[in-house]
Amino acid sequence: MTAQRNVQLALDIRGQHGRDAARKAKEALSLVGLEQKAKALPEALSGGEQQRVAIARAFVANPSIILADEPTSALDGDNGRAIMRILADAAHERDRAVLVVTHDPRIVPFADRIIKIEDGLLVGEKSGETQPLRLPKAAAWP
Repeated sequence: MTAQRNVQLALDIRGQHGRDAARKAKEALSLVGLEQKAKALPEALSGGEQQRVAIARAFVANPSIILADEPTSALDGDNGRAIMRILADAAHERDRAVLVVTHDPRIVPFADRIIKIEDGLLVGEKSGETQPLRLPKAAAWP
């Protein structure tokens, strides 16, 4: 599938088709800086561009919750910051939540709240300007 068709697929499964869906897919690609790659097939896209297509697909249907697993892992610094700005802006919209799971410390400045997990245990939390909360080992996830 082309990048645009890949993004539009998220609308298709919601029953949204036609010109309006195509327009929304183009807008989502533009949001992640890929409007010029709308007709590109996956093999013509870099790993980072493929990742940005996936992010556009996540945004196109305007979900209330966005779950991003390592959203910057295949991106260079500039594109990673651009994607994190988009996710941070989305997190501040009314009725929207963004959860990012990552090992990338470059994401920390974009976070409103950080929950640290090590070996399956919740080991700390930081929100805004507060100091990290240290939790006992008994705070393991079920």
